[in-house]
Amino acid sequence: MQTFSQSDLDEIDKLWRSVPADHMWAGWSAAGAEPEEVWLYRTRAHWRKFPLRKTDDGFALFDEKDRPVAEAASLDDLLTAVESIPALAASEAARG
Repeated sequence: MQTFSQSDLDEIDKLWRSVPADHMWAGWSAAGAEPEEVWLYRTRAHWRKFPLRKTDDGFALFDEKDRPVAEAASLDDLLTAVESIPALAASEAARG
């Protein structure tokens, strides 16, 4: 498994600080200097943790059952891909 560099972590932090306060993705965390996974958190009525992993082609996000949720070449593209998943957006809007 590929690891996240400090510059990857800095980019993740910058990206998630740039989203609006009411965005479905509330934060992230990682353990260690060069982690193999970063966890992204979704808020509202139910907190959920989504593992983010580096791939040969970019990044992949998984759900808590390790099923792929989104893939993208860059972190910006990953955010766009995640925001376009209808089930996630609908469930957030319903809880609003």
